[in-house]
Amino acid sequence: MNKGIALVEILVVIAIIGVATFSLYELVVLSRATVGRELRRTQALSLAQEGIEAVRSIRDQSWSGNIEPLSNGTNYYATLSGSSWALTTTNPGPIDALFNRTIVFASVNRDANSNISESGSVDENTRKVTSTVSWTDRGTSRSVALSAYITNFLGN
Repeated sequence: MNKGIALVEILVVIAIIGVATFSLYELVVLSRATVGRELRRTQALSLAQEGIEAVRSIRDQSWSGNIEPLSNGTNYYATLSGSSWALTTTNPGPIDALFNRTIVFASVNRDANSNISESGSVDENTRKVTSTVSWTDRGTSRSVALSAYITNFLGN
């Protein structure tokens, strides 16, 4: 009788160890996927911020020559031209073979108190810039977007 109970106890222990091992394996797989997803999101946020900084650098070179002629609502792509940033409407392809970054400008309105508002007169010396980075993660499209206002504070 003791031999039968011992065999059942051994089978129960083996089953518990098997379930625990499988659960730990699934936890490791899930955590690796989550860490990878968050790493890509962090990279995308850095690339979006880089897009905003590229526009600021281009603005500093010449507002009237580099920012003013750009159309609102058009997709632009930041590229390095030598040691300087440039904006083009031609997609240079994915960054790091994964991320696509677009930069879009929008006009900015100001109310009677010179505050940014939905209505009012268009401020020709201020533009809203949105840098969006998109990628595909395990068959799911993902994206992050950062927006900022840039002004012609240098008067150039």
